[in-house]
Amino acid sequence: MRELETNDWKREWTFTPAPFALFVHTPLCGTCLAARRMLEVATELVPEVAIMSANINVMPDLAQKFQIESVPCLLIKRKNGSWTKHYRFPSVTDVVERLRSERDTQ
Repeated sequence: MRELETNDWKREWTFTPAPFALFVHTPLCGTCLAARRMLEVATELVPEVAIMSANINVMPDLAQKFQIESVPCLLIKRKNGSWTKHYRFPSVTDVVERLRSERDTQ
């Protein structure tokens, strides 16, 4: 999972083909660390969906644009251009199914 730099998210948001996911986190968040581990497994199981990560502490524009309420947060850009926000990471299976669902949606 590639960590985006401060202004990279705008470029990725514009040019990366959907579906793709952006994992929003903070470095000192324990729940974020657990969610990151789940997403690393999901990346191996659903390689068709690019997953990037972003430290919200250095990206206030990102937080404002997507009205992120807490971390961890998984933003998913759908094929139709809309975005979904997910704050729950109950299991690797749930995360993988969520990504597969987006991948398979026409």
